[in-house]
Amino acid sequence: MTARTALLIGAAGGILREVALGLAKEGHTLVLFDKDEAAVEGLAGQLAEYTKVETVVGDITDIPSAERQLLDIVERHEPSILVNGVGGDTRVIGYGDLTKDHLDQSFLENVVSTWIAIKVCAPVMAKAGYGRIVNFASAGGRTYSHFNNAAYVGAKGAVISMTKQMAYELASSGVVVNVVAHGPIATARVAGAWERRDEESKKDVLSRLPMRRMGTVTEAVGSVLHLCSESAGYSTGTVIDVNGGLYM
Repeated sequence: MTARTALLIGAAGGILREVALGLAKEGHTLVLFDKDEAAVEGLAGQLAEYTKVETVVGDITDIPSAERQLLDIVERHEPSILVNGVGGDTRVIGYGDLTKDHLDQSFLENVVSTWIAIKVCAPVMAKAGYGRIVNFASAGGRTYSHFNNAAYVGAKGAVISMTKQMAYELASSGVVVNVVAHGPIATARVAGAWERRDEESKKDVLSRLPMRRMGTVTEAVGSVLHLCSESAGYSTGTVIDVNGGLYM
């Protein structure tokens, strides 16, 4: 395995933290991009014993600023692994109560942020003839969701479609673009939202999950690490479902 440089967007998030740890243990240099300075600096401190780590504090949804930061990262590091992990929503809102602001925010956080990172990073990967790009969708983007709302589900569906188009356009370059569609994973944020539900609601949701439980963060990470690896070179435009049987 060749040690490379990986850029993780939203690095301090629940799943991305563990992805960062896995990549660090494999010897990859890490660039951790997140708007939560305390969280990302804390993560960098934990990973420093394994590899070289740089932190970049920024808001990927502030597109002009994020593009400038990403261009600087690419110029200095030429990352060959990109993981787009921004975008999540635990609000259960009926379609009739959604506003245009809900849709604008969901598409900004999930679709536009993913697009800008790929737009900046992919050309350098293509020039080098090697790249691994992993986007985050959701089981909701594959079907429907008990945990979110139509704005979020629509945005995640768009991430999947955008991934396939970008994978097609980059297929001959050595850059592969794939997406992981996680189901209910017990990150701190999701677990907190879960605890706010009443017992009857919890029973109802669990009854709809074939495995009758949420997934763990550890279970969510393996597919992401595979798609970041050299062995994923013949997989592109692929959606990997990690959802305990919720969507088959």
